[in-house]
Amino acid sequence: MKNTSATLIILAALGPLWVSTARADEAVWLASLDLSKATQGFGKPQPDKSVDGHPLTLGGTTYAHGFGTHSRGILAVALDGGAKRFTATVGIDDEVGGGKGSAEFQVLGNGRKTLWTSGLMHQGQPPKAVDVDLTGQKMVMLRVTDGGDGYEFDHADWADAQFDVTGTRPRTVILTAREPVIAMNAAPAQPEIHGPTAVGIRSSTPLLWTIPVTGKWPMTFSAVNLPIGLSLSPVGTITGTLAKPGDYAVRVAARNGAGRAERVVHFVAGPTLAQTPPMGWNSYDAYGSNVNEAQTLANARYLRRNMQPYGWQYVVVDYRWYDPASATAPDNGEPGEVLTMDDYGRLLPPANRFPSAANGQGFQGLADQVHAMGLRFGIHIMRGIPRSAVKTNLPIEGSLYKAADAARTGDTCPWCPDMVGVRGDTPAGQAYYDSLFRLYAAWGVDFVKMDDTSSPYHADEIEAVRRAIDKCGRSIVYSLSPGETPVTQGAHVASHTSMWRVSGDFWDGWNALDHEFALGAKWRPFAAPGHWPDGDMLPLGHLSLGGRPVGRDRQTRFTHNEQMTLLSLWSLLPSPLMVGANLPDNDPWTLAVLTNPEVLVVNQDSLGAAGGAAASADGLEVWAKKMADGSLAVGLFNRGEIEDIVTADWSKLGITGRYAVRDLWLRKNLGRFKDKYAASVPSHGVVLLRLTEARRASAS
Repeated sequence: MKNTSATLIILAALGPLWVSTARADEAVWLASLDLSKATQGFGKPQPDKSVDGHPLTLGGTTYAHGFGTHSRGILAVALDGGAKRFTATVGIDDEVGGGKGSAEFQVLGNGRKTLWTSGLMHQGQPPKAVDVDLTGQKMVMLRVTDGGDGYEFDHADWADAQFDVTGTRPRTVILTAREPVIAMNAAPAQPEIHGPTAVGIRSSTPLLWTIPVTGKWPMTFSAVNLPIGLSLSPVGTITGTLAKPGDYAVRVAARNGAGRAERVVHFVAGPTLAQTPPMGWNSYDAYGSNVNEAQTLANARYLRRNMQPYGWQYVVVDYRWYDPASATAPDNGEPGEVLTMDDYGRLLPPANRFPSAANGQGFQGLADQVHAMGLRFGIHIMRGIPRSAVKTNLPIEGSLYKAADAARTGDTCPWCPDMVGVRGDTPAGQAYYDSLFRLYAAWGVDFVKMDDTSSPYHADEIEAVRRAIDKCGRSIVYSLSPGETPVTQGAHVASHTSMWRVSGDFWDGWNALDHEFALGAKWRPFAAPGHWPDGDMLPLGHLSLGGRPVGRDRQTRFTHNEQMTLLSLWSLLPSPLMVGANLPDNDPWTLAVLTNPEVLVVNQDSLGAAGGAAASADGLEVWAKKMADGSLAVGLFNRGEIEDIVTADWSKLGITGRYAVRDLWLRKNLGRFKDKYAASVPSHGVVLLRLTEARRASAS
């Protein structure tokens, strides 16, 4: 059975400078060609076998030769005019069964001209014969699409596939995607204010928000209509509290020797914190469970200098920060490890990793340093209560209960041995979470990511944490992980948390990214200001330092096209943006991708509308998102394996008339168009546009 990843089959190198010549009228089996460099999301390309490694079987007939693959994929074969015919028998392999799986088989020739297509084929239907004249063809591409109905169970067979050759022997080749171009120009000297136009805060809790502004320093700041209780620092940081709920519109401005910029920002005091998707840095993708204070501060300083001016604001210490032996322990820890903990069963950061935590100070010292940069501080926690606290039955701070009263000892995390569950629907369980979040509030925590919570879904503990946050006296963004969160819990999770994972751990592979399109569509009804489906961290830049947490120490495996697709999709959904790289190692490209202001404004738009697919066919998709100013953000995505034309049809977008079209990655006006706009999009790439009604564009 196929997994949830999509498939890409790009085969072999261009080969040696010499070419072999087949005998006249020789039959060359497709499976005899070099398939060793093939890649696909489920299994491996199989010569003479199905994708699951079984004999190729279609309609009860077993075939000795052929190529077992999986939609969506493509095999490119250079012919150099040496082949005259291609024959095969195609269909969905019998190993799937139950009528599951469907695909369309295509044979493409010079200039991607369709030479033959099967039409949509379902498992259980009779196989179809392929017989294609290749006379004059220099290259042929054997393509399998998902037929537009998803790629699950699409075990696609090219059975008895062979070329009739009279000259040069066929060879497989790599299809190389065109390298994209993006705007990489530095910010201008004059001030430009970026970031959200709405900031959420609970009334009577501390606010910290720094105006995101680019431009040459020194710079001065001002704020008109700043409400009582808030103040503006000389470096543009607004702090204080708002005593009463309400929407407070403040005109903030920045000035330097090159000019002046201003913007109205709404400070919304009420129960909804994350008015736009949170943006920040998380330590996990770079450090796993082994990050320390110096590394955290180095990334915070980079974020403040290079990314906060564009709206990035959170610094989050992830996974198992309480383990003093993290340098030598496995990333997930070991049973029985001695963890740093207070007398009430609450985990603490160890001083050997976080020196400012000495003498039981916890994260307050590190949070203070992050706050002094004008940034917000967050931590990761595991759901539950430490096993060791339950074993010794420690008291729960601020209550008459003990750890054993709160614990659900049979509820454990399958990958991390540190905790057992908490009975969130009991007074003892509530008392434990209340004590935990009183501690976090005292430290100055602004963001909590709670692990082992969404899959399976722990509703009682989610509710207990929500109540604990609401009474802790601090505005704390509440995030759940990992996914996939059950969509049947959509209403519940949206009403209790700020963001929640829709995927499992997301890493730097195309198939994982391709799957996020389906997840985003599924969760679209639940995205709105205050609650955001989370596609997971952005695995860009330098990852897995020292070979942990996942895979070798590396730069992201995403191509430049795929990185643009990732940021474009996350912006259109929109999803929180939490980058996992070791930021000081960023190259100019990575920084440019993460700080394109015109892309980020799509993610941070105050309307908070969820984007979705307006058109989809054979891996070519058009996504659209309504913007607060009446414009449309439109993504032209090519999820396929060859460059293709993607067309945004006005009728599919629900608009008419002439529209000014701007390319957001290039930051370039493309002109005014009526009825449609089309662009050639590289494999796994995107063209991200903003469409503004022509008369409105003229007025602005």
